[in-house]
This record gives sequence, structure tokens and C-alpha cells, in this order.
Amino acid sequence: MSASTSGGGSLSPQAAAALQEGIGLVFGRWTALQMAVENEWGGPDSRAKLDHTAFYFSLHFILGPYYYEDLEDMMFDRIYKSLNSNFADGSIREVAEQFFMMHEECLENNFSSIEKLRNTRPQGNVVSQSRQTFGG
Repeated sequence: MSASTSGGGSLSPQAAAALQEGIGLVFGRWTALQMAVENEWGGPDSRAKLDHTAFYFSLHFILGPYYYEDLEDMMFDRIYKSLNSNFADGSIREVAEQFFMMHEECLENNFSSIEKLRNTRPQGNVVSQSRQTFGG
């Protein structure tokens, strides 16, 4: 994505709540992030830091507008500082794109991607699956 913006309108209360839920669902399925939380890379309060980070991004989307590149940079900085995690696997970019897309849909009161996340449960524990894959 190049110099794209998200915003240009305000979210309805229903759309803001859906976006906040969607951000939480995406964070909950992000394997690298969940490993950082489970292994307490950000300290014993890593779970609380993750919850605060999810709220932080929800609030910023509600207040918008955002440039995509700024969102990706903010996500990297926030996760690095709060969870002592530096994901070089490209997942921050993928998650930023997903947040951006969900926000755009929510502006149109379209919650289909969030409903899809809500209705599809990850198979098993994503952290355990990752450990099995990488021999951890």
C-alpha cells in the first residue's frame, strides 16, 4: 500500500465497537505476538500491555485519519517498546493492512471481515502450533 489514508469520516458507535473487537481478534490470532505475551517478553504484565496496545490502536482509529505507513511504524514502535519484541517476519505489515482494511469497511458499516474473524476460531493454540512447527 502506498501513501493511503484511512479516515475521512467518523465511525458510528456500532462500527467503533466492531473495530475494537476486530483489532482484539487479530491480535489474538497473531502467533508471534501471542508468543511474546505467553513468554512474557514484555515482563510479567505482558498480557496487560497487549490489552492496552489493542485499546490504543482502536482509539487512534476512532480518532483517525491515519496514513498506512504511519500505522505500520506506530505498531512497530509500540510493540517493540511495550513487549520488547522485534518481529522481522513481515507480520506487522500484514496486521497493519488488516487493521486498515477493517477500518475502511467499518466506515461503510460493513463488518464482514470482523464477522469472519469472529466466526472462524483458530485451530488449537496458535502458540503451541508454532512451537510444534519450529521445534520449540
